Amino acid sequence: MPNKDQGMRRPDGTKKSMGYLGPIKRDDGRIMTEYSTNVEDINKAFGDSKFSYKDSRGVRVVDFPTLVPTLDKQEVEMLRTLPDGTPIPKQILMKAADHAAMRLKEGKSPFFQDSPKKKSLIKKVMPESKTKKSSLLK
Repeated sequence: MPNKDQGMRRPDGTKKSMGYLGPIKRDDGRIMTEYSTNVEDINKAFGDSKFSYKDSRGVRVVDFPTLVPTLDKQEVEMLRTLPDGTPIPKQILMKAADHAAMRLKEGKSPFFQDSPKKKSLIKKVMPESKTKKSSLLK
């Protein structure tokens, strides 16, 4: 289940990103970017991956976001308005788990990874000289 006090860190200590869908404002005013969870099937299949950690019970788990690009608008709206403590709808969990499994099989984190800022390919324009240049046009 999602941890409502996570802030900008996941339970495994890694920093959250802006998520696959970007920040989404909930009815209660809070912002969600990932809405993470974990399920037994993913834990069994990928609990030995570099993306797993031991939870408070000492069980190896793999968290994954439920806000994934495979959701439709209605499913995103369901998550946006889901009251605290309400289970995540099964169809959303299934889509999110499938998305996580696909990424984990590729050796990637199930979470969206912000890319490092790239240097601009545009060369810096030199400021014009303070001396007035003569124009060929008069």
